[in-house]
Amino acid sequence: MSKTPQGMHTSTLFKAMKAEQDLKVDDRLTTLLKTYHAVHVGNDIDFPEKLTWCLENCQSKFRDLSEQDGRVWYFQNEQDATMFAMKWA
Repeated sequence: MSKTPQGMHTSTLFKAMKAEQDLKVDDRLTTLLKTYHAVHVGNDIDFPEKLTWCLENCQSKFRDLSEQDGRVWYFQNEQDATMFAMKWA
């Protein structure tokens, strides 16, 4: 039985959502992110633009996790977090 492109997209999306949920309950990651600087962005639009900005401008590690009311971006470097917040928050 072959899957339609739509079926593959939906399956991939569900796998990505499950993986992100698993990260939120990972004790090691949670402990590490508590040492990072968090920036909450109330809407989740322009995700590719935000990610591209981080890849081009951040001097240290960063991570994002979706939340019910937006997305939280975590930055190891305080200056990265400040610059991101000035642009997006």
